[in-house]
Amino acid sequence: MRAAPAFLLAAAAPFAASAQAVDSQDWTLACDNTRVCRAAGYSVEGSALPVSVLVSRAAGAGSPAYVELQLGTLGGPRPASVTLQVAGKPAGVVRLDRDNHAVLPATSALALVKAVAAGSDVAFVAGASTWRVSAAGAAELLGRMDEVQGRSGRTSALVNKGNGSDADVASAMAVPRMDATRVPPASQPGDDALAVRVLASIQSRADCSLLDDGAAQSRARLWHLDANKLLVTQACAASEGANGYWIANLRPPYDARPLTTTGAFDGISTITSRVVTGSRGDCGHAESWTWNGFRFEATYAAGGGLCRGVKAGGAWVLPTLVTDVIPGL
Repeated sequence: MRAAPAFLLAAAAPFAASAQAVDSQDWTLACDNTRVCRAAGYSVEGSALPVSVLVSRAAGAGSPAYVELQLGTLGGPRPASVTLQVAGKPAGVVRLDRDNHAVLPATSALALVKAVAAGSDVAFVAGASTWRVSAAGAAELLGRMDEVQGRSGRTSALVNKGNGSDADVASAMAVPRMDATRVPPASQPGDDALAVRVLASIQSRADCSLLDDGAAQSRARLWHLDANKLLVTQACAASEGANGYWIANLRPPYDARPLTTTGAFDGISTITSRVVTGSRGDCGHAESWTWNGFRFEATYAAGGGLCRGVKAGGAWVLPTLVTDVIPGL
């Protein structure tokens, strides 16, 4: 079982008990801080025709579960439609868009969830091609989705249904709001040399191969966050968006603390890291931090699901932290 990315687990804890990310065999689950949960199931590792399905559900009484389909886009067929098969029998025709993606009709979605929750694989068929979604791990993670949303033992549960009323299931939580503050853009005399001194005080890091590179340090930049704190950046790798950002003291000891080594600053208030992983670039994760006038606060975190060769960057965006950021003036 591939462990959930550490940043997802770290980001989840301070915000809400519902925020979590966990994998189980061929499925992964991400619930964000508003109690929206998304569970993704995949074909087995190494499948010649990779595929994934996404079961999404908001918290609250009366909230339905939606199912999306993503056939592999890194190669292979691109059919106009596929037939869902459950226990070898057709359970609806699904029409695909140009990106091999579709939202399943309600009856097909219900049949798919019921099958995988019971431990049965499902298939999508077009001509001689068959894409198989494994049920391994589905019951565990769909059951955990029910727990997060307070549905266990109730009529709306996806797993372990009961006769309990849905009237008092866990309610949806509002997206938290944050007032961003613009990072002061003005530079001061000596900032270029100060940036080099701060960077020179940082110990070498495996995830920032250019940290000790003189040419990279000469292109470093800093911002004065307040009277005592600096934001310092320089390239960590040759690829675009692979910049390191540190929060440091204005005067020695600089005590530079890393925010990310794979970030990009929007020039206003937010630093975002987007990392593509997997041998085929078929998974990844993203994080954002926004300056609130006192500190850079985590405002977004999401994973891209399991690395199963479905789509570049990951088959899905699976947030564990969302924030309504109000732009700073």
